[in-house]
Amino acid sequence: MKNEAYLPGISPTLYFELIHQLRKCGDMRDPNEIIALAIKSWLAEHIGNPGRRGYQWKELFLPDGSDLRMRYRGVWYYARVEGDELMYGGEALSPREWMEQITGTIRNPWRDLWIRRSFHDTWARASAWREQNRDAPRPPGTERRIKARRRSD
Repeated sequence: MKNEAYLPGISPTLYFELIHQLRKCGDMRDPNEIIALAIKSWLAEHIGNPGRRGYQWKELFLPDGSDLRMRYRGVWYYARVEGDELMYGGEALSPREWMEQITGTIRNPWRDLWIRRSFHDTWARASAWREQNRDAPRPPGTERRIKARRRSD
């Protein structure tokens, strides 16, 4: 079975529409790679993955593959969550460190960063994601920093 090829049952019309849309937006990836990404995304969304990797930014969890962007002096800069790290230029940084590296100044990342958690999401300000997730249950262990801080007050 190792050397056998398997092609999913996708209609030729849908396959050629995918190729057309990829070329239209300048994406030169193989359509089969996109199909694999779509299947992985669907599985993660519908089946769930408790061991899912991602970057925990205060109370906001950014799953592996999330994109971040910021605009500075008319240029968009992009970073990506890879595994458990926020990566920019091959270096793991926090959102604040990333912004400081680009701008040379201290800025509020919640206000200036935009996040897209997956390829089918739209870009949204980090502050909007933060507000949306305020009432969501927090992952285990995220409260320990708050409790430790209160003990030392």
